[in-house]
Amino acid sequence: MALDLFTPIVSDEEQHPIFQMILNEAYTPERSIITSWAEGFEDRDGKFITEFQKTFESSFWELYLHAALKDFGFEINLEHHAPDFAIESPTPFLLEATIAAPPAGGRPPIGATKEELPKDFTEFNIESTLRICNSFDSKLKKYRKSYSKLDHVKDKPFVIGIASFDRPHSHFAAGRSIMAALYGIYHDEAATKPTDERVPSYNVSAAPKNENTNIEVGLFCDDTYPEVSAVIYSCLATWGKVRALADNPDALTIYQTVHPREGSILPEVRSTTKKDYHEHLLDGLYVLHNPFATNPLPRGLLNHERICEVSVANDGELIMDAPDDFLLLRMLFSAIPK
Repeated sequence: MALDLFTPIVSDEEQHPIFQMILNEAYTPERSIITSWAEGFEDRDGKFITEFQKTFESSFWELYLHAALKDFGFEINLEHHAPDFAIESPTPFLLEATIAAPPAGGRPPIGATKEELPKDFTEFNIESTLRICNSFDSKLKKYRKSYSKLDHVKDKPFVIGIASFDRPHSHFAAGRSIMAALYGIYHDEAATKPTDERVPSYNVSAAPKNENTNIEVGLFCDDTYPEVSAVIYSCLATWGKVRALADNPDALTIYQTVHPREGSILPEVRSTTKKDYHEHLLDGLYVLHNPFATNPLPRGLLNHERICEVSVANDGELIMDAPDDFLLLRMLFSAIPK
């Protein structure tokens, strides 16, 4: 029986603003997309629908990962209470979902205004990296404390799925924050000159949390975290993804997307109306391997023509396998008839 996600079971006051918005009749095609993601999904603890309606982002990300795993053609075992997904075939592995959430008192990624657009990308990227590291650490502790003792988990690759929902315009993090968090590589647009042929990049080992504390980054640069086989990451598995996939050609929306440009540090920017716009479920998704994993995730297992798969060569060089038009960023501009 399919989950009934959209019949309200919490009070209006408790409902998440995006959930309330989705209930609008105009978003019937978008509800259909989310419902399709939930096909075959099981509410194992009886709280999923409540959490979806109240807090939205973490449940939404879990549904997206479920849809992605189905798109890869994996057999998923949802009988176990944890981790979130136990993949049975073609190669067994475990996947735990989490989001990079706002810090205590921080603004959520909804109702963002032009005034909240990042003015200092260095500060924005540092804060985004810190939130990713915090989410990674939380799930690692859960694995060490409980998951690793479960019979169905032992000796299998363990993957953490992280989505960025940590601030207004959090999607602007693109791949900068996850590359710094996992591989200690920071691409510094702020230091880039118009005449440069490549964006300056350098290795970093820590990011400043405050004036007295630094947080370790480069989590996959040594054997400190061998339990984590890989990270699946996206900052674009958002409400914008649902709108991009929805069969709603008459929507008055322009999709502005950013892609790599061969031979240039300047990206290619495309603007497309909804009726002509096409996006794949997996566009914008990263799979990032830990070269020090005790139980490595086989390279290529999560390979797909639309994703970016990152691994480390024997000499330490990063190998990035991605389409030439990989989706780096997506922005929507909508007109609302009155």
